Amino acid sequence: MKNLIIPILFCILIVSCKETNELEEQYADWNLKNIEYFNQMRDSSDYVLYKTPENRGGYSFYYKTLSEGIQTPENITDTSWVKFNFRGRFISGIVFDETYTESSVLNDSTAKPATYQLNTLVKGIFENLILMKIGEVRRIVLPKELGYGVYTMTDKMPPYSVTIWDIQLVEMSN
Repeated sequence: MKNLIIPILFCILIVSCKETNELEEQYADWNLKNIEYFNQMRDSSDYVLYKTPENRGGYSFYYKTLSEGIQTPENITDTSWVKFNFRGRFISGIVFDETYTESSVLNDSTAKPATYQLNTLVKGIFENLILMKIGEVRRIVLPKELGYGVYTMTDKMPPYSVTIWDIQLVEMSN
């Protein structure tokens, strides 16, 4: 039995490496387009570049405030509950998830905010929500490192995707 463990582990390693390489090849153009899009954001004067603290990865994202908030949440922790509206899209403009359907959350009376625990969200959304005020609306541009990474989460989410989000913080509680 012990003699079989090493060959089995070797086969698993070979197969897992092959899938990663195939994934990289399949999405190579998409990855390059996303990297180029994110790198070109530095030329956009209306976005702010924010670098996350080193102890939380140290990656950067871009954001701009679309509407000011009114109140800073108190006693925020990783396990705080947050209610927010959002629309997530790819650099191509295709929307992959949303809680409202009008052109802006500010004038959409049918918006249905989602409620999540902060520590269950993708890193980039988490980093923005802890910096926002109640009522604030932001547009954020997240690199793959602060979004969904290099793995396909669903059929809707290709790996290596830069994601663009409009988010509105509605409520935060412990």
